[in-house]
Amino acid sequence: MLDKRSKALLRIINEECKEGTYKVIEVDDILRVMPKKFKMDQEGVAQIISYLSNADYISVKYKDEVVYCVSPLPRGRKIFEIEEDEKKLSKQKKLKFCLLILLVICLSFGGMLLASYISKKFL
Repeated sequence: MLDKRSKALLRIINEECKEGTYKVIEVDDILRVMPKKFKMDQEGVAQIISYLSNADYISVKYKDEVVYCVSPLPRGRKIFEIEEDEKKLSKQKKLKFCLLILLVICLSFGGMLLASYISKKFL
């Protein structure tokens, strides 16, 4: 399981390497794009990249103190694809629920009108 920092860095790598090819990324660029709330430094980036590489989320072709040549692996791309699918399903469920509520309200109102009509007609 990835923590928030690892997930944020993996997202940056996926956005930089959209085609799944290797790309040279400077540590300064990573630090500039990372959310400030994580308070990352070069050593933190190195540790996270090492962890992501060992867990088969990314492939590191070359690493240096200043640059990394990385590419996301299928496991690393799959995390965000699943996340997007879950968001779409969640939106669909919310839409279906709202439509169901609207249908129940309309049918309740119709039933009330029918009951009122029948009671006036026969009583």
